[in-house]
Amino acid sequence: MWKELEILRKKYLESGLSDAIDYEKFSMISIIYNSTKIEGCSLTENDTKLLLENDITAKGKPLTDHLMVKDHYSAFMFLKEFAKKKQKISIDFIQQVAGLVMKNTGGVVNTMSGTFDTSLGDLRKAQVYVERKYFPDFSKVENLLSNLIANVNNRIDVVSGNEILKLSADIHYNLVNIHPFGDGNGRTSRLMMNYIQIYHQEPLIKIFTEDRAEYIDALNNTEKLEDISIFRDFICQQQIKFYKAEIDKFKRKDKGFYLMF
Repeated sequence: MWKELEILRKKYLESGLSDAIDYEKFSMISIIYNSTKIEGCSLTENDTKLLLENDITAKGKPLTDHLMVKDHYSAFMFLKEFAKKKQKISIDFIQQVAGLVMKNTGGVVNTMSGTFDTSLGDLRKAQVYVERKYFPDFSKVENLLSNLIANVNNRIDVVSGNEILKLSADIHYNLVNIHPFGDGNGRTSRLMMNYIQIYHQEPLIKIFTEDRAEYIDALNNTEKLEDISIFRDFICQQQIKFYKAEIDKFKRKDKGFYLMF
């Protein structure tokens, strides 16, 4: 699988696909569509494109879904510029990304342990339970984040080849399982995964919305079996799927265009 990834990555890069006009923008739009769709957003990929390019809203669809997409885009642009400057990550940076993700759909949460604001990227002050699973106690979040950040920063400038994708998978898996925020953890984790890719000028990673069930299974099985290779392999498979789809689209251009009347 990882050898196939190397071969397809080489084909993808040699094709010059990423040099096409607006290719990066369309890749980001597609990633934003898939990431927000995983979280239940009702906008289609075309809806997402029209909203981000022309500020045109989708008729009859919730305002919250439009705001979710716009916020995700703002967070992506912020993260991209940070990565291009080769900045090491920090708790403050991840909080800024999370705050942008939830800027217009988050808000103040009052709990017995204190108040926090998801729209500002505040760390949660409450226990979180999702799909038969409890995430770490909120009192442990800051220390867990510090350990994760230290690991990532120690590796980020020495990884190469397939190890870059593995590091991207690692930050995603660990961040989403720390679940440091009251909301937006999945989107923030997927953005931080692509932070590593942008940092190394590697192709972006897209988790396809149609593979959501396999995605959740990979997260759960990684934890259950205590084997990070399970989630790394899933991300590898998603990237292979992406490369194949893009290379296939590129090949089809050679069929040419014929006038029809």
